[in-house]
This record gives sequence, structure tokens and C-alpha cells, in this order.
Amino acid sequence: MKVIEFEKLKAGEISRSAFTVGAFDGVHLGHREIFRRLVAGARQKKLTPLAITFQPLPREVFGKKQGAIAILSSEERKRRIESCGIKALLVINFTRAFAKKSAKDFMDEVREKLNPELMVIGHDFRFGKEKSADESWIKKYCGRFGMELKVVNAVRIDGQPVSSSRIRALLKAGELEAVTRVSGEPYQLEGEVVAGHHRGKKMGVATANLIWKKELLVPTGIYVAWAGFNREPWPAVINIGYSPTFGDKQLGIEAHLLGFSRELYGKNLRLSLLKRLRDEIKFPDVPALTDQIKKDIAEAKAWLGIK
Repeated sequence: MKVIEFEKLKAGEISRSAFTVGAFDGVHLGHREIFRRLVAGARQKKLTPLAITFQPLPREVFGKKQGAIAILSSEERKRRIESCGIKALLVINFTRAFAKKSAKDFMDEVREKLNPELMVIGHDFRFGKEKSADESWIKKYCGRFGMELKVVNAVRIDGQPVSSSRIRALLKAGELEAVTRVSGEPYQLEGEVVAGHHRGKKMGVATANLIWKKELLVPTGIYVAWAGFNREPWPAVINIGYSPTFGDKQLGIEAHLLGFSRELYGKNLRLSLLKRLRDEIKFPDVPALTDQIKKDIAEAKAWLGIK
């Protein structure tokens, strides 16, 4: 998938396209259905399927702290969009100035640059200055210029509509299994492995410590996960928190990869969180903590179905 800066795209540079536009925060099953309909429609009409998105996301520009955090990193968002069959991702540098652009001005620019014949949107999609353009407005605009418009109904999982806000609520509650069902893939944390306190190694459960400077969307606690680097997946138990037994003040993310013994310092590690096992607990001593870690590992293995 090509990644192109929308602002640098020249008029007429792309011909005969089908497109959708949105933040696609989380790239959940609702977004994936939009992409599926887009790719299918493009194939039928022999068009190029394109997605227009924003970086940073609007919520990162206008949001407040916790609410402003993107569900996925920009790289992970791109990877998931590409997996849906999109041929090119057009990235708009989202600013407060861009947010003031009218829907008409934006759509005129899209027509000039992409020569679209098909637009696909979600049922509740709105855009333009103060989100003034709704489905009715878009339908009239597309009709005026001979573009076909497809509107995708809400996807429902467990009886409720799929949305980014729902994913955020599930993440906040630590409901990682539900997050995977709604998103189509597990929630991920990703960062560089750095040296830690080496406590785990002394207890016989060496851990990889990730650099993490953002706020978290999930609660502290112990998690079952898959840890990946260089496309190698390893079952893992993750501790996210402040290690209350040792009285740490700084948030830490420690991953114990089951059956793994190689060095990971300096490598990028991706953690796919699958299930939250328990809260962080302050233990009376290190032996008690060690015993609990062994229980956590056994529970994680049982949940993953591995010996």
C-alpha cells in the first residue's frame, strides 16, 4: 500500500478511484466493513480503492489528555488498513486550520486530485467545518458530480454497534477479549526494550522492559499476551503498573516471554493484549510475589492452551 501526503498530490495525478475518508481510530470491524464494501465496489468498476485519513487524528488535536490518545499507533493503523485491501492511503496533516475547511472545498479538492467515481461512508459519518456535511449533503454532492455513494450500516457485535468510543470504554474496563471481538485484532502496545531493575531475572522470570511515555488506555494489572518481534510470536505474561511490592513510582511495562531466553535490548517489541488476569497486588515479600507470578504463568498457559 502506498502512503501519500494528500497536500502534495497534484490535480489529476490519480484517475478513476473509489474512496472513503475518516480517522479510522482502532480500525475496528465497522471500519473493516467500509473497506470491504469499498474494495468490492472498486473491483466491480475497475477503480483504485483509496482511503483518506488524518495524522495526527482530530481527537489528538482537539482532545483532552486521556481522550486524546489514539487507540493504535499510526504505523499499526496503516498496517491494519493495508490488510483490508486498500491500495493507497492518503494522509492529511490535520490542524486546527484544516478543521475550518468547508465540506464543499474539501470535496472539490478530492474530485480534482482523485477523479473518484465511488465514495463509501459509514452511516453516521459527518465532516467539514463544524461537521456540517451529513449523509444527505454528501448524497446531493455526489449526485451533482456523477459519483456513486454507498452507505454502510452499523456493524453490531454482542448486540451493540461497533465504535471507537465503545473500544475505549472496553479498554478502560480491562475487557480485552471483548476488544478483540469488536476490533477484529487484539489491542497492541509497542515499544523499545530497555534495561530494567533485573528483579525478574533474579526471581527466575526474566522480563523485557518497554519504554512507554504515553498515558495508557488500559488499567494496570497482569495480562496474557502474544509478544512479537521480527515477526516471531511468543506467548507472554505482561505486568503493567508500578510494582507495589517494590514501591516503584514510575509506570512500567514488563513482558515475560514464555520459553524465551535471548537478549531483546534495543529491539522493538509488540504486545498483543488478550486477557487481563488480575489487579496489581502488593505482596509482603519477594517469595510471595514469586509464587504468584508462577500461578500467573500457569493460568496464562492454560488460557492459551499451551503446556
